[in-house]
Amino acid sequence: MDRKQNSKNRKKRKYSRKKVVLIERTALLLAAVLSVCLICTFLVRKIASSGSDTAEPAEMSERAVQAETTAREPDRRSYLFSFAGDCTIGSLLEWQGSLDIDFQSVVKDDYAYPLSHVRDIFEKDDLTVVNLEGTFTNSTDAVEKPYRFKADPAYVRVLTEGSVEAVSTANNHSGDFKEAGLADTIAALDSAGILHTGPGNPLIRTLDGGLTIGIVSYNTVDSTAGEWQWRQDIRQDIDTCKEAGCRLIIGFMHWGTVEYLTEPEAWEVQLAHDMADWGCDLIVGGHAHILQRMEYYHDVPIFYSMGNFCFGGNTGPDDMDSVIVQAQYTWNSDDSTLERSALRVIPCEISSRKDRNDYCPTPCEEGSEDEQRILGKLQWSG
Repeated sequence: MDRKQNSKNRKKRKYSRKKVVLIERTALLLAAVLSVCLICTFLVRKIASSGSDTAEPAEMSERAVQAETTAREPDRRSYLFSFAGDCTIGSLLEWQGSLDIDFQSVVKDDYAYPLSHVRDIFEKDDLTVVNLEGTFTNSTDAVEKPYRFKADPAYVRVLTEGSVEAVSTANNHSGDFKEAGLADTIAALDSAGILHTGPGNPLIRTLDGGLTIGIVSYNTVDSTAGEWQWRQDIRQDIDTCKEAGCRLIIGFMHWGTVEYLTEPEAWEVQLAHDMADWGCDLIVGGHAHILQRMEYYHDVPIFYSMGNFCFGGNTGPDDMDSVIVQAQYTWNSDDSTLERSALRVIPCEISSRKDRNDYCPTPCEEGSEDEQRILGKLQWSG
């Protein structure tokens, strides 16, 4: 019995060892399988990750190419400039509100009224420039001459309310109240933020986008200098603009020896042509108090007289025709090239009523007889 029992015990121990060995081998096999699975999973993820890394640089490269392409596109910007003629924001010294229909009596303190019908035109451009033919002063010490124009300095708001950003003071009425009156006028303009230009003082301005412009203005009407000196001074002002890097130079002239001529005088034409040869890209003018023809000289537009505009110097002028000249230029800052992309004339009358001057310049209706008459005076062909 003992031998049988011992034999059974040996068999049990042998079976137990085999079972343990089998379990161990199974565990090792499972561990090996698990390791293989883990390795495969890692490799799959690595491959997927490697593919993702490859795709991302390709996407980045495409964006970089797009950015580079965009950077190569020319940086072009358009600028629109508006010009209008003689503006007397006020009236004769002798009137000064004593007439029911003079400028101050009509406008009173409604400073937005005079330019209310053209403001929407002016506020859409980059710069509006008019000829300020008069003074903003309270002085009564006037020069001895038939016509002396003035208004209280508060009337500078007519310009700001009308979206006028710059004026020329080069005319035969800016000195009506001597040096003190001119100083008062400049002070009023400066306080209102209105830019100004005059003889020997070209307006040079760099606009948003990088275009630098220059406006040269000169008065030949009551200047004591002779024509030779005018020419030298004007050319010097144009050269000053060039030296300052101006890519667009505009001449804003007050010229002529006889008013109400429908044609410019021969010497004006010659001077305008010379100014174009010296470097002006556009020339506008006034003083005749009526419209004169325009022309192109070597592709430079020349408007010899734009006529009156917001004009308080006459309560009932026979001729109320006027224009706004608008010129558009396209500037490429990459290569500093500039081209005129549009030129437009907006026919206006200096009053919104026919029977008298109400000092409210008004554009003509499109296609109207007034519009056609005004364009005909300019011999406009554009």
